[in-house]
Amino acid sequence: MADENVLKSLEESPYQTNPNFQKYLDDLKKLREDGAAKERALKNENQDLRLNKQIEKKEKDELIAANNDQISSAKKITAANKSDVHSLVSVAISESNAQWKEYYGKVCIEAKEKIEDIKKKYTQDKIDLEIQNTRKLATIQGLVDDKTNIDSVKTERKAQNVAYKSKKLELKNNKNEEISKIKDAKFNAYMEKYGYNGAVRFEKHSIIESLEFKYRHYAYTFKVGDYLLRNAIYFVILIFFLACVGMAPTLFSIKSIVSILGQSSTKVFYSLGVAGLILIAGTDLSIGRLTGASVSLVCMIMSQKIYALNSLSEGQDGLPIDMTNLSFIPAMIIAILVSILVCVLFTSIAGFFTAKFKMHPFITTLSTQLVSFGLMMFLFSATPAFNMNMDWAKQIRGGNNINLIIFAAIAIVIIWFIWNKTKFGKYMYAVGGNAEAASVSGINVFWVTMGIFIMAGVLYGLGGFFEATRIAVGSPSTGSGTELDAIAACVVGGISFSGGVGKVSGAVVGTIIFTALTYCLTYCKIDVNLQFVFKGIIIMAAVCLDSLKFLKKK
Repeated sequence: MADENVLKSLEESPYQTNPNFQKYLDDLKKLREDGAAKERALKNENQDLRLNKQIEKKEKDELIAANNDQISSAKKITAANKSDVHSLVSVAISESNAQWKEYYGKVCIEAKEKIEDIKKKYTQDKIDLEIQNTRKLATIQGLVDDKTNIDSVKTERKAQNVAYKSKKLELKNNKNEEISKIKDAKFNAYMEKYGYNGAVRFEKHSIIESLEFKYRHYAYTFKVGDYLLRNAIYFVILIFFLACVGMAPTLFSIKSIVSILGQSSTKVFYSLGVAGLILIAGTDLSIGRLTGASVSLVCMIMSQKIYALNSLSEGQDGLPIDMTNLSFIPAMIIAILVSILVCVLFTSIAGFFTAKFKMHPFITTLSTQLVSFGLMMFLFSATPAFNMNMDWAKQIRGGNNINLIIFAAIAIVIIWFIWNKTKFGKYMYAVGGNAEAASVSGINVFWVTMGIFIMAGVLYGLGGFFEATRIAVGSPSTGSGTELDAIAACVVGGISFSGGVGKVSGAVVGTIIFTALTYCLTYCKIDVNLQFVFKGIIIMAAVCLDSLKFLKKK
């Protein structure tokens, strides 16, 4: 029961006064006790057993098998009671919603009246305090009789002003605290229904209830200051885009939007890859060089010409690479596989040293960056650039890069599913938040870290393949600086370098923002060198805001 001095109407809560509500819960508990409840408890027990490293495998398998037998029996009981449970749930939910609506209406009316009274009292108290302060200052000023006590009067006046400001701040804090209590009580009145309905449905909620909860919880926790802090960078960028549109109105057109999305489509693969590493408080400096390697290999494999690698020793003419006899489909499959395998090879090496020897990804990826670029230059430096079969490139990317946009959208959906709907995704956040705590709770930090690096390699390989089809020409130097754009996109998108915080949508939005930024600056004919200045300012601002959010939490 809430504090009676906050809202009297809370005492009329049907969940406290109506005995039927508790009876519904007791009856449902009996119906589920040997069925759904037992089934859930046994499944949770099996999950704990699988994570328990102190029990031998044979004993663990026996315990899980015994639980599975009991789960099968519980499922039969659940099925037998399904009709009775459904009927009772319908009655309980219907009565809950009906009585809560009337009760919550009274709570809202009383809360509004209370808040108005608090604000009126605060206004009057502030006026009274100001009058008192004016009188005291006048009294202090009246003490001046000669030059000997001027300093002491100044000291008293300063002390009075400090006391006045302190009391004024105290009044404001008291007002905010009282209003906060009213809002808490109002939200708790809503949570009574939400919690009760969830208990009736066995910790499940309808789609409408879930959406309503998200809306009410957002409205309850919303604070203007926090909102501006979280989104300040986006407001600044929006103002910048509006300024660019003002300078060049034709910039805001379907053609420009499609062009921006087309350019973003390949970059988003790199952003999604490095986002996983940033999520575990890491980074990746090898993206640019791996892009050059994968683009070069893809263009070479899907070329109409015969290329030769550099000689590995003096006196050799080099090894000719002849892929011209391949048709479109085999060449494309080989190009994709080679691109992915090369990128996964180098990210796996970096991942192994990061996971096994606790080396920072900055060092491991810097090493693989140098190794990969050195090897590519050693092998390909005699060939300035590889040219892809232009017809094949057009066929893959489609008109206006529409196919690349579709492939990027598919990748976004898959990565979102992995991050949010799989155990691996949950383990990623756990390792990023606190690797030691994750290890203690049974998570294999080594393989989670390796998995993140391998996933990044796959995404880099795909990004390299699609980038090759977009530009249709490549060399080991292609993609230089891509790592900085990808990392910056993630930072702007809200993926924190502190680890454990970030969303797939953030990486995607950040990529589109940075691509649009470059596009707008180029479209407005801003000097290329000044474009780096704009990017640097945005990156610094984004990291600064991320640090402020972190400090505020502390």
